[in-house]
Amino acid sequence: MVAQFIHRAPQRSHTATPLLAFLAGDFADAIARVWAAPHGDFFALPAARRHAAALLVSGRAARELAPSELRRLVEFQRDSLVAEAIAGANATGVMRALSKAGEQLWRIADYATFLDLLAEPMANEVLRHLDEVRPASFAPIAALPSALRMAPVVRVIPSAHAAYDLARAFRIAIRMRTPDAATRIARRWGSGGTVGDVYRRAQEDLTPDAFRPADPAPALPAPFARITTRKQLETMALEFRNCLADHAQRIAEGRMAVYVWQGHVPAAIALNWDVAGWRLSEAKAADNVDLEEGRLRELVRVLEGFRVRTGPSVQSLASRLDDWASGTSYNHPLGLGFTEQLALGDIWS
Repeated sequence: MVAQFIHRAPQRSHTATPLLAFLAGDFADAIARVWAAPHGDFFALPAARRHAAALLVSGRAARELAPSELRRLVEFQRDSLVAEAIAGANATGVMRALSKAGEQLWRIADYATFLDLLAEPMANEVLRHLDEVRPASFAPIAALPSALRMAPVVRVIPSAHAAYDLARAFRIAIRMRTPDAATRIARRWGSGGTVGDVYRRAQEDLTPDAFRPADPAPALPAPFARITTRKQLETMALEFRNCLADHAQRIAEGRMAVYVWQGHVPAAIALNWDVAGWRLSEAKAADNVDLEEGRLRELVRVLEGFRVRTGPSVQSLASRLDDWASGTSYNHPLGLGFTEQLALGDIWS
């Protein structure tokens, strides 16, 4: 008997290979459904086309394409047609920007940020002229409010954390004035100069144009009970075993307000007054135990209805701006999580 060998072409798998998983990350499986294993045609594409493919399968592109149509577009069509499928009316310069995006694909959230920035004229202009168009490069742009996404500001910002602090300062500078001051403040901060010039202007604008005394403390509804006497304060300090009694003088002066928040986990709440208004400065259960994030979110929703802000004090923020202006690092960056952004514990200023 003569053995017969039948040669069949190996089946092409729609499962991502380890190499594709490494390069494509979140998009590996979606790309494997368009370019089956071993994905040779995908790997052979220029980096800009691979990023284009990721954008087209992200669910955020201007056009939704079938896998075969998507592949033909990415492999064979002109840059202008690929860019239009990705960004629609904002297609100008998209492929040029993606040519500076690196070899490794980004996270889904980073592509969403990229598309959002493309849709803003000022941010689009700055984004397309970056030397490297990568998440770390455009994170500072995304962290800024739209009014500050201009070249004279963006080019001097050293990091995303620096951008977050400038954004906080911008919101507070407007808060202590009127909403129509935003354009004037943005124009002033964006008038050129070094990082020191930009951040010192921001620091200056944390002083209000007109001075005023502290507003009355918010009249929070039940289940909040405000502490209004020394005896109540001492009783609360014993019940919660905290140090709020040490702030009796500031409470008496009307620059701090303390409340007991009843509920399944009773909490002591402290609000501080500074030039930007009342601010949540502390929220703790008994024995200084931290509240869970869900409980803090509930608290913030209530306080926002009374125009109580969250985040670092104006004094702390001014110190952070001085760090960026001077190149020092006395202050640690705030974390990006909800709880870290509240800056609880900033109670002495």
